[in-house]
Amino acid sequence: MFMKNIALLFAIILLGACAKMNDKHDEFLARGETIYIGKVDSVTTFPGRERLLLKYWLSDPRAKNVTVYWGVNNSKSKVLKVTPHAATEPLELYFGGDEYLTEGNYTFSWISTDDHGNKSMVFEKIASVYGPLYQEKLLNRRATEAKVNDADNVEITWAGATSDEEIGIEMYYTDKSGNAVEVYYPTLSTSQTLTDVDYLKGVTYRTLYIPEPTAIDTFYTELTRLDVSKVVNITQGKPVTHSDCDPVNYIGELAVDGITGTSASRWVSNNSNTEHWIEVDLQGTYSINAFRMWRDVSQAAQKMKQFKLQAYVNDQWKDVVSESSNEEALYYKEFAAVETSKVRLYVPAYTDNRARVYEIAVYSVIKY
Repeated sequence: MFMKNIALLFAIILLGACAKMNDKHDEFLARGETIYIGKVDSVTTFPGRERLLLKYWLSDPRAKNVTVYWGVNNSKSKVLKVTPHAATEPLELYFGGDEYLTEGNYTFSWISTDDHGNKSMVFEKIASVYGPLYQEKLLNRRATEAKVNDADNVEITWAGATSDEEIGIEMYYTDKSGNAVEVYYPTLSTSQTLTDVDYLKGVTYRTLYIPEPTAIDTFYTELTRLDVSKVVNITQGKPVTHSDCDPVNYIGELAVDGITGTSASRWVSNNSNTEHWIEVDLQGTYSINAFRMWRDVSQAAQKMKQFKLQAYVNDQWKDVVSESSNEEALYYKEFAAVETSKVRLYVPAYTDNRARVYEIAVYSVIKY
């Protein structure tokens, strides 16, 4: 009898629990069944300069509108009508013109609805918009060297890219026919050669960036002038005075006429064993750093083994090159740069010091 009472009590408790559970189900059933339609499948962002293009894919044919929310606490929104389209065809949302976006990061929330008010789950996408802050951090690629080569072309050596967002360099110059040239180079190499360029009129360039691979705007640095340098013989064709010459038609001017290796065009000093020199007025102040000389050494006893190149500094002659036993017919020497307006090839007094010089050249690095 006791066991029957226990069983009856347990049954009563169980029925009471089930009644409470049914009460909860009844509450949800009274609300009706929740129907969800398909949400946005995917979104691709195409950022720009204070503008943004969003392409979205929505394959559920029941969706008739899409509401997009953004801003603080989703304070801004836009309702987009879903036009008939193939499931693989993207729809677009564009911010630009009068409806621009300020620079920054945005979270967009997408909810699609049908004609009966049924909604989708939320789809979220983060997008960036770029502007002055991004522009200010861009750096023009640095040229470590830009020099004119023997073919009169400009050889440029670039430093490495400062960002993987860099996509190329635009260069502007004038060609030798006087035409304005604009050329684009992808930054695939650290070297570039400009041909047919009038570097005397200047070369400028700027670096191009895109913040993301899908960006719809390209950003540019400010135009920068390229420092093009050329090693120039600054003695050629300049006024010359000399200590002496022998015979009279082998004057000092022939040593700066640009002709090398021709007996008729050379400076020949007399045969007095006294000092000899030729002085060149550079007709301006230059920084010089190298010297070349072509000599006639056909006379075994008279090879001008001793000589000096001197620069006029602080109202006196300063030795920048000094040789006491030179044997080279074609002589070349670099030295620490010196600022000067005159140079002098000086041969001191010694036995058999007669000078026979086809040409001298003093070099300066000129920047354009």
